[in-house]
Amino acid sequence: MIAPIHNMLAINPVVLPALRIAATFFFIIYLLFGAYIFRNRHRFFDRDPDVDNDIPAVRKVRLEVVMIPWMGVTTLILILLISFWLA
Repeated sequence: MIAPIHNMLAINPVVLPALRIAATFFFIIYLLFGAYIFRNRHRFFDRDPDVDNDIPAVRKVRLEVVMIPWMGVTTLILILLISFWLA
């Protein structure tokens, strides 16, 4: 029989509502930052005239280098935020 895994993070129950609100607020700011990057992706990730051999494949990789970690971090933050609200 496998023993249950307990959370090692001790959170004072008195501050849990404030933590929920603060985490939600900062998650919304984080999502707005992601929306800003997405809306201005052409300015950040399109052709750079100062770079030699700036082909479309390189530009696509530049975008993926930013978006894949951003999506992973977003997923982790969302899971943590849901666990705060369910605690």
